Amino acid sequence: MGAWSAHLYGNDTALDVRDIYMGFLKEQLGNEEAFQKTLEKCHEYIEGDEEALFWYALADTQWRVGRLMPKVKEKALWWIENNGGIELWEESKSGGRGWKKTLEKLKVKLNTPQPQEKKIRKPTPIVTNPWNVGDIYAYQFHTDEAKEYGLYGKYILFQKIGEEEVYDGEICSRIQIYDQLYNELPDSPILDGVRLLPIDNPNRFPPIGKAGMDWFPLNLNAVMEIFKKNGYPHSYLTFIDNIPDNRKMPCNKGAMATYGWDSLERWLSPFYHAWQNYDWYIKDGEILIKPREEKNEK
Repeated sequence: MGAWSAHLYGNDTALDVRDIYMGFLKEQLGNEEAFQKTLEKCHEYIEGDEEALFWYALADTQWRVGRLMPKVKEKALWWIENNGGIELWEESKSGGRGWKKTLEKLKVKLNTPQPQEKKIRKPTPIVTNPWNVGDIYAYQFHTDEAKEYGLYGKYILFQKIGEEEVYDGEICSRIQIYDQLYNELPDSPILDGVRLLPIDNPNRFPPIGKAGMDWFPLNLNAVMEIFKKNGYPHSYLTFIDNIPDNRKMPCNKGAMATYGWDSLERWLSPFYHAWQNYDWYIKDGEILIKPREEKNEK
């Protein structure tokens, strides 16, 4: 167990207990069932040296949401009277003075009438992978970053080319971007011959030559993550078409580029601007870049 402060939740155990119990309430379980399931899931704490921390966190959390059970309160107060958890601080210079103050505050709280029972809402799941493979969407620039680079109000096309597991089984969309701007929402754009915009910064590579090492090549596509419900720019994305991805550009798996939809223009605007000065092409299986005024080798 890690402990970093004398605050009630200044340790891993208390945070874990709080989150587990609240998770069961968010699943819309009754308080007794949430309590029993918390006991089951946290049995290692109850059977070990961290039992006091378990009861403190559970009692405090139940009090905060208006669900403090008499048996939980009784357990927590018993441990407070016996200085439960003080061993964490016995070797500190203060001898656990801060921890004792924390327990005294908790004792006062638990002996104070708890708030009315609060309604715990079931969280709405975040959709992290909203497109089908092959979908093409037009995105409209609309932020201050876009104004800075002369992109405000213009459109650019994204295409989903695959799906990637990012972490904990979360599936997100891998996308590529077509390097062409539109002053108005395109209806049936012709994309043959339109180059792909690297989702990368050309300035991290030599002006002429191979675009990076095998582990960190030029990113021609990236995985887009959605961290919160309002992080996906629904209002600025318009479905255009669904077509196969016939270009099949390399997908970097080793050092996978990931970006958030909520910060889209903070990276896309400077990337777009920078790549107008460079060309990239594939030769003998390598991705090469050159300043745009030079003619590419064939």
